[in-house]
Amino acid sequence: MAKENNFEGYAADAQKAFTEQSAQMAARFEEVADFTKGNVDAMFASATKATESMKEIATQMLGFARASMEANMAALKDLSQSKDPSEFMERQSSIAKATMESFADQARKLNEMTMAAAKECSEPVNARMAAVSEMVKSGAYKG
Repeated sequence: MAKENNFEGYAADAQKAFTEQSAQMAARFEEVADFTKGNVDAMFASATKATESMKEIATQMLGFARASMEANMAALKDLSQSKDPSEFMERQSSIAKATMESFADQARKLNEMTMAAAKECSEPVNARMAAVSEMVKSGAYKG
């Protein structure tokens, strides 16, 4: 009878340990699933921002190309109305200066747009990296 009671005690202890371990494992799986979902959400947000930014940049570039073509046509018309070589050179110089200023302005705009896009796209991923860092610091990450 003593062996039976001892066996029942072991069985009860094993059942209790199994129940506790199962609950802990389930909680850990839930934590991992939630964290993974956060990672996927961050990547999706980053990709969405990248797509939006690329659309804005492409729109800006197409607008500039159109404006440049119109400006080039106007410049040709203006040059064709020159009465002598001196006037032609003055007009050509003015057109060249305006073209370079326009190009530099466009390059500045595109640089600003690209830098803003890179910052926006990296924000969700950086937030996840900060979350991982915080988990490691706090000891919540068990690896």
